[in-house]
Amino acid sequence: MHKFFIIVFSFLSLVTFSQTKKENPIDIQEKKCLNKDDISNAEQCNCTIKAQESWDKELNKYYNILKTKLTKEDFEVLKNSQMQWISYRDKEFLFISKYFFEIKEGTMWYFVAADKKREIVKSRALELKNYYEMLEY
Repeated sequence: MHKFFIIVFSFLSLVTFSQTKKENPIDIQEKKCLNKDDISNAEQCNCTIKAQESWDKELNKYYNILKTKLTKEDFEVLKNSQMQWISYRDKEFLFISKYFFEIKEGTMWYFVAADKKREIVKSRALELKNYYEMLEY
């Protein structure tokens, strides 16, 4: 049993390492957008919002793939998890907006808020992608 956990841990480490080694096209596109000369705070926010929208599409892509790959019973568990995640996301987005638009002052915080929201969606998209990839091994 101990060997099993070592193998699983090694595999997960490999998957994580391979994800950090190769940069995702969404991240590359966002960096290109952000690295333009004389970019305004509003343009920075738009770059990050577009990246968040792309990550949301990626999240939905893997959610739908998992729907076809998992048994009906297993998918129901994922579906319930996803519904809870959406509730978390919406509440966290509400707090982020309140905090960075009302409590903090200055337009630079708008980009920070957009970045935090993007990270939440990106993280879930990568989780679902990882579940799918582990199904294929």
